[in-house]
Amino acid sequence: MRQNSTTNPLNQYKLNYASFSYFRNAIYGFAALWIVVFHGVLLGNIRDEFDPAIRLIRDSIDMGNIGVDVFVFLSGICLYFSYSKKPKLGSFYYKRFVRVYIPYLIMVLPYIIYFYVTGEIDLWLTIKTILTINTWTGEIDPIDFWYVSAILVFYLLYPLIYRFIFHEKSTGKMPREKAEFWRMILLVVISFAVSVTIYYALPDVYSVISRMLSRFTVFIIGTYVGKLVKEGKPFHEGFLIASVIILAGTYPLYECDILPGVWSRYYGSLTGMALVFLLSQFFILASEWKIDRFFAFFGPFSFEIYVLSIIARRIYYFTPWYTDGYAFLHYMIVMVFTIFIAWAVSKIEQPIFKLLLRPQSG
Repeated sequence: MRQNSTTNPLNQYKLNYASFSYFRNAIYGFAALWIVVFHGVLLGNIRDEFDPAIRLIRDSIDMGNIGVDVFVFLSGICLYFSYSKKPKLGSFYYKRFVRVYIPYLIMVLPYIIYFYVTGEIDLWLTIKTILTINTWTGEIDPIDFWYVSAILVFYLLYPLIYRFIFHEKSTGKMPREKAEFWRMILLVVISFAVSVTIYYALPDVYSVISRMLSRFTVFIIGTYVGKLVKEGKPFHEGFLIASVIILAGTYPLYECDILPGVWSRYYGSLTGMALVFLLSQFFILASEWKIDRFFAFFGPFSFEIYVLSIIARRIYYFTPWYTDGYAFLHYMIVMVFTIFIAWAVSKIEQPIFKLLLRPQSG
């Protein structure tokens, strides 16, 4: 039976920032699966299997790294919910550390040790990789978990971003909400200006940290939007129109490299934020088909999917499955098992989180 639109409980989320929170697991799940397929298309044998007639499909998959922008935008939003409760700074950092670094170690430590034992990386690089600082030094071969390196630094800087945007000092005649908006804009402009300056003045440095720079700008915007989400503020339908226009321009401007370097990367970040607007409203319109529930299943362990898919892709690359034809089909079979393992790992993590995050008595 079709739902009566007047009684659909999801109507309260139409054109409302709160929809970002309500559907966050579904959006996380969508982004994670897009990234998984994207990682596969990066492999040469898989790229070659796509007939020119369906190149647009491959190129759409090829933009899957925009899923990371979705991750970062939602992370900024979700952290607002935590930090606006005014936790102790040490407690805030500890919880973020446990939620990200412990799963990282569980999944990656055996992988790192293997490369050390086989001599592919030396002891110093092993230590830097365990500490997630190898990305910042440009030592990403054979292990590249740049997102983990970046998000830990973003979390470290979050209290400073929050306090700058939402500080409670008098704003004079300017309303507080407007002052918060312009402080966010100031940070975005500074972040963007730094990125562009590094791109043109220090290209070698940019090549190392290019993936982090635009995502940090997205993280700043997510921090600001977090307040709008928590307060359930409505947004104008013009945001959806703009999001559709941005999405339409992604193929020529981002995938086809009409925009150079840093400008293209920032357009990808803009697309990631636009997708959050569009997906949150699409899930409402398609609610009777429960599409959001499918993607929401993967949301709670999207981080595990991301990390393990990188490991599984490298392992797959050295198997006969990669070279004996049907490379994409075999890759997807491997990823199905990888996602199951990611789900299992997320269940193993729960008692560890419960132990490490249990409230302190007294």
